[in-house]
Amino acid sequence: MKQRPPVRLLALILTAWAASASGAFGQGGPPMITDDPGTPGDGHWEINVATTVERRPGERVNEMPLLDLNYGIGDRVQLKYEGSWLVRKAAGEPSVSGLSDSLMGVKWRFYDAGEHQLAVSTYPQLGFANPGSRSADRGLTEGDTTLLLPLEFQKDLGLLEWNAEVGREFHRHGGDDIWLFGLVAGHSFGEKLELAAEIHGTANAGFGGSELTANFGLRTRLAEHCTLLVSVGREFHNDFEPRLTLVGYLALQFTR
Repeated sequence: MKQRPPVRLLALILTAWAASASGAFGQGGPPMITDDPGTPGDGHWEINVATTVERRPGERVNEMPLLDLNYGIGDRVQLKYEGSWLVRKAAGEPSVSGLSDSLMGVKWRFYDAGEHQLAVSTYPQLGFANPGSRSADRGLTEGDTTLLLPLEFQKDLGLLEWNAEVGREFHRHGGDDIWLFGLVAGHSFGEKLELAAEIHGTANAGFGGSELTANFGLRTRLAEHCTLLVSVGREFHNDFEPRLTLVGYLALQFTR
């Protein structure tokens, strides 16, 4: 899941948000693709129960459901586990389904200058096939072991608070290593509604090919410990395969 067109579009998006923002936020993480330095807090859980969709010409892939578990240790560390049930439907073929790969990670916010100041984290994540899973044979997963090494940044710039991420994903069994990058900007409407805009992309190790996604999301608090998360986007650039015409995410987030 680029260079010249993305730069122009990103500048336009950020300019528009900055001009209109009276109170802004830059939180990444669900429902956005780009992550941020935030953690749940010591002894607290953040559980996202989601369904997702990716649609491109001739193919649709759903995660039904996606389970994303996060637990805080101290004020700056977060443990993560993520997995889902995948359903793929290609045109003219029966649907196939199976377990996704598992994803485990540890986020560490190693620099935090205080509220509204610069915060920086690293978020190593290990992806691996579940024992006994045949999802790779069915074309649902790559069946590879991956290691993601990203950095996340967040800072309040006055009218605009931003959140950025950049990292490298390494593949063990011959898959192409990739770079990933993302930027999120947003606006808060009172205490219960947040809207966000995002540019997220990947590029192969030699920067010979890339893909780029524009994504828009919202968070709205339904109750003290329950938040609705929604995002909708699409690819507008992809050197590797037909562009995704829809990237969607819908979840309930439970905290305690």
